[in-house]
Amino acid sequence: MVTADLVLRGGRVVTVDEHFTIAEAVAVAGKEIIAVGTDDSVSELIGPATQVIDLDGRAVLPGINDAHLHLAMFGQSRRNADLTTTDSVAALQALLRAEALLRPDGDWLVGEGWREANIADFGADGPHRSVLDEVTDGRPTVLHHASRHSVLVNTAALRVAGVDRRTPDPVGGIIVRDAAGEPTGVLLESAGVLVTQHAPAPTTADRLDVIVDGMRVLNSLGITSVTDPIVSPELLRDYAVLHQQGRLTVRVNTLLHWDWPSPSTSAERLTTMLRNTGVATGIGDDWLRIGGVKLFADGVPSHGTAWLHRPYLNGGFGQLVTQGGDDDARHRELMDLIETVHRHRLQAQIHVTGDRAADAAIDGIIRAQQADPWPQARHALIHGTLLADDTLPRLAEHQIGVITSSLMRAQSGATISAAIGVDRWSRAFPAGALLAAGVPVADSSDAPVCFPDWRRGLATFVGAGAHPLAEVPPDLRLTREQAIRLWTSDAAYFEHAEHRKGSITAGRLADLVVLDRDPMTAPELADLTPELTIVGGQVVG
Repeated sequence: MVTADLVLRGGRVVTVDEHFTIAEAVAVAGKEIIAVGTDDSVSELIGPATQVIDLDGRAVLPGINDAHLHLAMFGQSRRNADLTTTDSVAALQALLRAEALLRPDGDWLVGEGWREANIADFGADGPHRSVLDEVTDGRPTVLHHASRHSVLVNTAALRVAGVDRRTPDPVGGIIVRDAAGEPTGVLLESAGVLVTQHAPAPTTADRLDVIVDGMRVLNSLGITSVTDPIVSPELLRDYAVLHQQGRLTVRVNTLLHWDWPSPSTSAERLTTMLRNTGVATGIGDDWLRIGGVKLFADGVPSHGTAWLHRPYLNGGFGQLVTQGGDDDARHRELMDLIETVHRHRLQAQIHVTGDRAADAAIDGIIRAQQADPWPQARHALIHGTLLADDTLPRLAEHQIGVITSSLMRAQSGATISAAIGVDRWSRAFPAGALLAAGVPVADSSDAPVCFPDWRRGLATFVGAGAHPLAEVPPDLRLTREQAIRLWTSDAAYFEHAEHRKGSITAGRLADLVVLDRDPMTAPELADLTPELTIVGGQVVG
């Protein structure tokens, strides 16, 4: 009989298996689970060298799987100036002054997480570089919006980049200009690349260290797997190096992207990249694998760059960020991008926030599947912020999934509802309706857009959001079982990995999180405390 290396017993083991079985104990040998059951049955596997953890009534979940989290970007964001709670121009300026004192002369100042809804005294004309110029003493400064779909930069940064009133808008981007035609310092979507490409590049050692720092935070939260949705060739090499060095403590499913921070690419360039790299969905191992390709259909509602069927409150419909001189041309380009990814046997996950963009992406997936059937593709929409009612049956019929973003309901509610109205916002990320229609769904944080606190994601979708604008209508709420599945077994499904992880079942990877209380009965889901995180049978947090 096999002897276990590790046994956890005397608790509530929430298996998240097909029947959502609740067990008492789990045994691990090597990197895999070998038994789940009662204390008595699992105790038979205890030998002289077995580590035994008495749970004393605590709960165990499968390791949390965040289906859309920018791991390297999250790690780097924790080294940038934190603007998430900045609520006035004066506070912003004070923070930048303090940040400048911490940085060597000549270093760029980089901030993270500002929102126009939080800084009301930007004024009627919105954010302007002059606010930064007053306190940055000619040092190039880039402040990333919380959505990561725009930046606010100072005059020095524009000067380094050579951006002025004569600079044309790039494909898929907008240089916001004042009444006189001068850049305000706000660069939307791909326009941000005009400046950010000139920022000093970190060393390889620094890049690796910020990823490790990010994984340490994720492990402390009970997160054991992520899908990183924007992985450049350089970042893929960084992950491979960490894997070779044995430094990965989070399993990474990668979505490839060759043009970030620009969301826009062309079907011609994408074809060349895929032909030259020869990748396909599933290449890799349990620690690091190729999941597919990330595409962008549109931007975000807060910036007016999501593509909508009905206009924004201040007019306009937004548009796709793909190449093309009009809506029809951009739609055709999106269809071609999706077909290119599909033809190369890579899963396509497509950023869509507007309902019209969602319908366009679905058109592309259906066309690609009809021309070249690949039933195992598991293509998905990312966010699916706003979906028309008649879109859900199409998603279900063609088994096109949606990766929702529950945490945005609290953190983005003020900015997005100001653009589209509270009524439309109230039905954003309709996970309950999607599941009821038979659509595959997983949930995510989109960190660093939101801090990856999956517990608040659970609470939000079951109807206990932390903010009035996060309240989910009763008909869209989830049960606790459904919500937990979105962060475990359902996330594994999108990785084609549901037979390797996502549930506490014999033969699955031993990825586990011990919680102080049972998530099925705890009064406040957001207050659950992760006390132990195990990946592949090893304690990592």
